[in-house]
Amino acid sequence: MKAVIIGATSGIGLELTKKLVNEGWEVGITGRRVHILQDLQKALGKQVYFARMDVSEFEEARAILGDLIQEMGGVDVLILNAGIGSFTRTWEKEKAIIDINATGFAALANIGYKYFEEQGGGQIVGISSIAAERGSSFIPVYNATKAFISSYMEGLRTHAQKKRNGITITDIRPGFVETPMTEQNGDNMFWVATADKAAKQIMQAMKRKKKVAYITKRWWLVAKLLKVLPDFIYSRVA
Repeated sequence: MKAVIIGATSGIGLELTKKLVNEGWEVGITGRRVHILQDLQKALGKQVYFARMDVSEFEEARAILGDLIQEMGGVDVLILNAGIGSFTRTWEKEKAIIDINATGFAALANIGYKYFEEQGGGQIVGISSIAAERGSSFIPVYNATKAFISSYMEGLRTHAQKKRNGITITDIRPGFVETPMTEQNGDNMFWVATADKAAKQIMQAMKRKKKVAYITKRWWLVAKLLKVLPDFIYSRVA
């Protein structure tokens, strides 16, 4: 089996890379930090291919993904993991989050879906978030981009089901996970999972071809609560 992981230099993407290689997969990895990609290839062996990619450079990223897939001789799974977040509310920060989390995601999901259509099947695994469930006063743009990701994947899934083209779409919605990005949250987290534990559950969901999976699994309870919580209560905690 072969997979490409977009955003593999730290956190969940890094742990997924290690686990897939340990199971005998060939894995293509991307990220902005070339030295980390090179170190991973040296550590994990010839099963790993890599390419530098800045997801916010949309057209270039699409071309790089196509070249990486060709170099690998095709792939079975595309894992879209690149994402950023920031509590800084400047337009520059918000635009960067939109560029990577929303536009960058769609640009790569689009080419991945078209590739799998031509191939006759495959799987796209998108890393969304529990933040997709509702908006947030702390970081509105982050929640909005994650809602975009989940809605986009639902649309792709519906299209695949109608066309019966053999494409599986798996929406992964993690809660709090220990990664470099969540360090800015400080102590304002609960039910925190290690990146290793999150990666294990993501792989389970991927193999079972689940439509939506909450990571860790008990975040399903929070998702259901968020959906029914009245606005006058949610506004106090959002």
